[in-house]
Amino acid sequence: MSDRGENSFAHLPGFGAKLYDDFMKTKIIELHTKEIAEDLVSRITSGRMLVVGTGPGRLVQEIHKLSPNLELFGLDISAAMIMQAKRNLMGTGINLLQGNIQTTDYKDDFFDLIACSGNFYLWDMPEVGLEEIYRILKKGQSAYLYEINKDIDRDEVGYWMRSNFRGENLLIRIVAPLFIMKQLRITYRLEEVEEIVESTSFRESYETEKLTLGGLPAWTRIKLTKHTNSLN
Repeated sequence: MSDRGENSFAHLPGFGAKLYDDFMKTKIIELHTKEIAEDLVSRITSGRMLVVGTGPGRLVQEIHKLSPNLELFGLDISAAMIMQAKRNLMGTGINLLQGNIQTTDYKDDFFDLIACSGNFYLWDMPEVGLEEIYRILKKGQSAYLYEINKDIDRDEVGYWMRSNFRGENLLIRIVAPLFIMKQLRITYRLEEVEEIVESTSFRESYETEKLTLGGLPAWTRIKLTKHTNSLN
């Protein structure tokens, strides 16, 4: 089992979660988060939605604003992130849980939609995580993974960062580019994502589509659908 970053996030200190939350509140990342939330709520108007890797809760917060009738759940491996999310989401009734998507206590066929944004590349055992998503997803329903694509011009990313973080505070101007470039170093190429998916129960029911989010044409949306005749 390779260590892609799960362990670091699992032991993230509180100040790290706060710094990441500050990153999520930058104008360009807020736009990116809103675009994902809008895409998700266009696909479901009621029922249960799980956000895997919920972090400080900014995506579920935006989803709740757009569609307050959804029953929202957030799962994150980091206790510090869950604590930050609880502060950000106080009074919303959103169900937040610390845990690993490799194994959860959710019931079979429980969720109407499952979402994951920008953290699939960190999973140490992605095939195991996808099988767990398959188990807890309702038959005929879909999960959506939004992942940055390694196959992008680094100069284009550099220009995007300089343009969009220029007005932020000094700490964000230093940390945000380091975080994004680290993500690009270890994230997957599209064919690698497809290879992982094809080794799971989603092998015959997935779609990929390249996206521009927050003005950066570096994203891929992976749609994973659970068979209606699944035995799980």
